[in-house]
Amino acid sequence: MTAIPEKVGRYTILGMVGKGGMGVLYRAHDDVLERDVALKMMLVDFSHDTAARERFLREARAVARLAHRNVVTIHELGEVDGTPYIVMEFLGGRDLDALMKADVQLSLVQKLEIASQVCEGLAYAHEQGIVHRDIKPGNVRVLDDGTVKILDFGIAKFAMSSVTQTGTVMGTPSYMAPEQIMGQPIDGRSDLFSAGVLLYELLSGTKPFQGDSPTAVVYQIMNGEPVPLQNTIPDLPEPISDIVSHALRKNPEERYGKAKQMATDLQTVRAMLDPQLHSGKTPVLGMPTSDGTGMMTVPLYATQGMRAGGPATGAAAASAGTPSAVIVPPREEPGQGPVVWIAGAVVVLALGVGGYFFLLKPAAGTTPDAASSTADGAATGSGASAGAAGAGGAVLGKDELLVVSTPNGATITINGADTGKVTPAAIALASVPVGSTVELSLKGFKPISTRITDADVKAGNKDVKFAAEARPVRLTVTGAYPFELVQGSRVISAAAARHDVTVQPGAGVTARSRDMLLSQALAINFDRATADVTLPAAGVLAVFSAVETCTVSVDGNDLGFPPIASKAIASGGHTVTLTCPDGKGETRRVTVVPGERLAVTFAPPKESY
Repeated sequence: MTAIPEKVGRYTILGMVGKGGMGVLYRAHDDVLERDVALKMMLVDFSHDTAARERFLREARAVARLAHRNVVTIHELGEVDGTPYIVMEFLGGRDLDALMKADVQLSLVQKLEIASQVCEGLAYAHEQGIVHRDIKPGNVRVLDDGTVKILDFGIAKFAMSSVTQTGTVMGTPSYMAPEQIMGQPIDGRSDLFSAGVLLYELLSGTKPFQGDSPTAVVYQIMNGEPVPLQNTIPDLPEPISDIVSHALRKNPEERYGKAKQMATDLQTVRAMLDPQLHSGKTPVLGMPTSDGTGMMTVPLYATQGMRAGGPATGAAAASAGTPSAVIVPPREEPGQGPVVWIAGAVVVLALGVGGYFFLLKPAAGTTPDAASSTADGAATGSGASAGAAGAGGAVLGKDELLVVSTPNGATITINGADTGKVTPAAIALASVPVGSTVELSLKGFKPISTRITDADVKAGNKDVKFAAEARPVRLTVTGAYPFELVQGSRVISAAAARHDVTVQPGAGVTARSRDMLLSQALAINFDRATADVTLPAAGVLAVFSAVETCTVSVDGNDLGFPPIASKAIASGGHTVTLTCPDGKGETRRVTVVPGERLAVTFAPPKESY
């Protein structure tokens, strides 16, 4: 058992609250400001890595600058014997995980309020460029007055970025987005997938992706679809199911683009379901709120109206045989989309069969001014000059030939006479009849001599490409692990993490490491005297398979038996092959990202079910 310290800096430790994968949380007392705080000791040691320490502090300071009602406040960052700690506000209430396991009965409105506050906190953090990466019920605190606070914001991120943890995927498997499992670059949309999982569980009492092992859960996230919420909650309003489904799309491009959009939809549904139309939040644990004015604002990021049964636009909305839509003129508020004011005595809601309604949103990829922009563009195009514009802005007349080179800037000589022009340039056809010799010269490249043909005259241009002069290059190549340099079939520099060699023109040069499965052709510009190449850092490849007797190979190299075969590997493209005893198998082409972990999941062959 970990010994509980008596003091950490100016803080007296009162007791341990909990322990997780990233640190130990204590309740402590600030002896200077005389207040209770939460103090988290991180399970990392920077005493021998000053660079990692600086990186940790830099990212931690960014998180500490977050100031939002739905994000826990960080008071101080400190360090004891190389171990960092974070001091935060001490919160009452219970975390959402404990709340869901307790006998507290949350109404549908209260559940939507919790989820919308989580999305509000995420929206603010994402605007500051910070992604949480571990949204789950245990990291959501619900206070007695109904306020929701997101905990550990960014802690997992900057702890992982500061300490090398080879082969570790950060996050909680049940709540991770597919791209996070695969070790691909993530953004705020990954947090929204996790928020969708959280909301699904909050509504139904079960997680959307289940399995009897972490590997099985990962497989379901990557390949399975959750049971529709209507199957377990038949009277659930359809828009709520749509919100959850939208957040749980496997492709990030198909999810909500912004957390604010998801919060807006949740707030709108909540407002329609809440008969009291509170001016503030609905208290989760039954505590009263002030009456306020009886009026609330519901931000709608693209609302033009609401009707029962589904969306309608334009004439279709006007002529639909459903109850009349409530059309609300949008009013722009700073920092958000159009807002509709809803007062209990004023709004008439068209809630058709089952009380369902939809928010009307513009088609994906469109903006309110898209049509006018397109029309303006067409008008501009129709009024364009009839003269043909050549590369680089040269304007071509009907009795001229355009001479273009790649790269441009070459001097032009015609039949031995210097024209005083450089490419691209328009030359009078009378000066370059068919059969004329055109010579182009550009420093650093071999001169080009070519003849004008009938095809050139008909096309109206002569386009040539320079080839660089071949000459030796002093090549420096560095990497994070040993590798050798190979030119053609010959090793020109033995395995090392840095190479300084002179490379002759001819066959290409390849960096190679059998252990790291590296075989990368180097791009060398022989137009320069020197070339510096830095190989990207390695990544980690992990392979999951539901059939444990199958073997995994990468680029023809056997990695052994799954269900988890993990290996540090050179970043870049690789071929992963699963081979089973019955001869069945599968091959995939994957891309390993530097410093990231890529998880590849194989389903069992149909014949093995």
